[in-house]
Amino acid sequence: MSSNEPKLNFTRRIPEGDERHRDVCVDCGFINYENPKIVVGAVCSWGDKILLCRRAINPRKGHWTLPAGYLELQETPETGAARGTTPTEPRRARSRSTCRGCGRASGAAGWGSTC
Repeated sequence: MSSNEPKLNFTRRIPEGDERHRDVCVDCGFINYENPKIVVGAVCSWGDKILLCRRAINPRKGHWTLPAGYLELQETPETGAARGTTPTEPRRARSRSTCRGCGRASGAAGWGSTC
């Protein structure tokens, strides 16, 4: 390492708003997430209403969204969606059907899904 390169100063802890141990930079608070960059979520209905959640952490803290989050290592999409839906007790979430899809944030090009 040259003298011009920044020194990395990480500690392993559970960041605020998280439930897993992560490597967190002591100097700047950067969180080094070690998980695939796959997002899973759920559309939850109660009668004729759809459940929305207000985000408690960044990005977009305070905004409304469907319950969702990044898939963790060794986690199935169904388990990840249940965790995002009921973070305190994911075993209570039940799925009627699973919809799988893949796509790009840029729009319709490359988008496909099957339900």
